[in-house]
Amino acid sequence: MRKKTGIKNGRKFKNPLKLIKSESSGEDSDWVQLESDTTVPAMAPPRKRSTKKGLLIRTLAILCLCVSIPIGAKWAYENIFYKNQEFVLRRLDISSDGLLSEAKLSEIANVSPGMNLLELDLGLIKNQIELLPQVARVNVNREMPDRLLIQVRERIGVAWLSCPPQGIRPWDMERGFLMDDQGYLFRCLNLTNEMKRLPVVEAFKMVKPNEGTRLDSAPAKNALKLIVESERLFSSDDMLVEKVRLPNEWSMECAYRNGLKVTYDVYDVPRGLEDLALILLETEKAGQTLLTVNVVAKKNIPVTFAEVTVPVSTGGNDTSPAAIEVPATPERPELSGQEKHLHLILSGG
Repeated sequence: MRKKTGIKNGRKFKNPLKLIKSESSGEDSDWVQLESDTTVPAMAPPRKRSTKKGLLIRTLAILCLCVSIPIGAKWAYENIFYKNQEFVLRRLDISSDGLLSEAKLSEIANVSPGMNLLELDLGLIKNQIELLPQVARVNVNREMPDRLLIQVRERIGVAWLSCPPQGIRPWDMERGFLMDDQGYLFRCLNLTNEMKRLPVVEAFKMVKPNEGTRLDSAPAKNALKLIVESERLFSSDDMLVEKVRLPNEWSMECAYRNGLKVTYDVYDVPRGLEDLALILLETEKAGQTLLTVNVVAKKNIPVTFAEVTVPVSTGGNDTSPAAIEVPATPERPELSGQEKHLHLILSGG
């Protein structure tokens, strides 16, 4: 065996073996030992590499399915429904219980035959029609495969609003306002004789109203309540309200068609109507006719009566009587028996 020094062999053999000098005690020469370098990285086994590749392929396949399924479903939905001629709007049924025409409502709703029924936004159609001040409620229904049903309920006017300081006048289609029983304001679309016979609420102090808004005046709202309740309580046409005047914030003067004038407490309308009904009943039994009543008072209610007609001779051969009505006043020193009896009832006596 040949001797080799550590220096020369260390230069000749660099990698992957190392030349290590042996240290043996008691000898002059050194022998070289060869050792393998343990720092060489080990390669992954083939089975492990194939498992990672399979996992990557499965992940990509799942991602592709997640993207392709919604796209395919959308394509199928559009071709089956939106591009299907069976769902084209062919029957547009619009009905209203008032004066709004079918053409006007169709224009406001922006719908017409030939549109795709499924593309119509029913909520948007309803909101657009409800913006009309004359409209109270709207129902919009879609009936497959080709019908759209729109039903409109319009506001019913129960009175005209009058406010002379602001130029609001009754029976005026441009500057006048109709009011429904809830106090919503809207313009008159057709001034018929029936519209002219509606009662008038005349106020002198209120915030300037706008079309489509609701009254914010408490006295005006109570005047509307008086009109509605009077119509319900008194069935006779003579007892229909003709005008309600609001001279101040605590009382209102109501004129009926038969000429009766009643003063009410603005904030006590139900009690005033009950008292008036009792007074009318008692005066009818007594054969008297009322001219004025003030039901602001809760007891000893002031009233005036119309005197019985007296025939007056005209002389000559003409014997036809003339009717003369002399109103009784609260200041009369003496009251008739019927008036005393009525005052006792109203005062709780």
